[in-house]
Amino acid sequence: METAATEPKVVSLTPAVFHLPEKVNAVSREYGRNPIVPRGPKFGPLLARVRRGLTDALGCSDTHESILLTGTGSTAMAAVLGSCLRPDERLLVIRNGAYGDRILEFARTLGQPVVDMELPYGVRPDLGAVEAALAGVDAVAMVHGGTSTCTLNPIAEVGALARKHGKKLLMDGVSTLFVEPVELDAWGVAAVMGSCNKGLHGHPNMTCALVRKDLLADMERVAPRAPNLELWKTWRAQEGGAHPYTIDAMSVLQVEAALEALADEGGVAGRHGIYNQRATLLRAGYEQLGLEIARYEGQPLQAIGTMLRIPPGASYAALAERLATRVVRGRVFEIYSAQGKLSKDFFRLFHMGEYPLEAYEVFLEALGACIA
Repeated sequence: METAATEPKVVSLTPAVFHLPEKVNAVSREYGRNPIVPRGPKFGPLLARVRRGLTDALGCSDTHESILLTGTGSTAMAAVLGSCLRPDERLLVIRNGAYGDRILEFARTLGQPVVDMELPYGVRPDLGAVEAALAGVDAVAMVHGGTSTCTLNPIAEVGALARKHGKKLLMDGVSTLFVEPVELDAWGVAAVMGSCNKGLHGHPNMTCALVRKDLLADMERVAPRAPNLELWKTWRAQEGGAHPYTIDAMSVLQVEAALEALADEGGVAGRHGIYNQRATLLRAGYEQLGLEIARYEGQPLQAIGTMLRIPPGASYAALAERLATRVVRGRVFEIYSAQGKLSKDFFRLFHMGEYPLEAYEVFLEALGACIA
């Protein structure tokens, strides 16, 4: 352990607030000198560049349109559920984590008829059961990356079943876009609840939805149910270079800067490689420290983080306090508890954001000292 003469650097091992690329941070400094007026002549071209940049980065510009929204991933969830389904369409919600629970909550709040496929957290859905359930619904919604357990759900397999039976697939891609390989067209994804924060490394105040072009054509006839989150209305306005409500032009500029930083790393494939390098280092370190990694049969681990069992005799609160206050080589670390029913036994460590690999080597040293 060291005592630093200067303020230690905080390394966030959480999935929402972490250090961002310098290109993103520079935007706010420049914007104070040269702001863009949201309804001025510079805004329309900026909006067009960013919307196209999102779909280009994900390889889906031929099949999907991106729509920017002020808010977080939950905003995109409400927008997709409230805009991409007719009020009479029955929705199958496959839920095996906290964000599947949120999809169910939002759908019910919107008054959507729901078929609830509830599974224990982390458990892989049975594809035979999914196919049987599809017979009685019009659409299916599922989370791709389950941050509750740091696992990946079989979205490609569920998408193949949805396509086979002519059902719409709505995907929560909040924690996987821009960091996990995705193939929206090949998987048959009709709409994506997205994020410009997590994998894209932007601020958590601008989000996005991605909607397949043929579905957009149908959405004009869907009665709006989520005021100011109406995707068809917003898409039509953004196609014309505007936005139907107030939007923060600085946040749009930050998304553009985040896309540039992603391209500098080699796009999604490059960022995925960086995250896998971190994951390989950390998971080997966890095992060397005698920590148990939570694994679920048939469910690959996400590239963004790992869920671990709390060591016997320890507590999450005490571990989090030690890591946040004990300075090791000029750094302290913020970690994340598990969610809901898992929080008694597990905690989660994410490796997102702009940090050198050395920061994670220091973290393993700090973690070892804290659990000794």
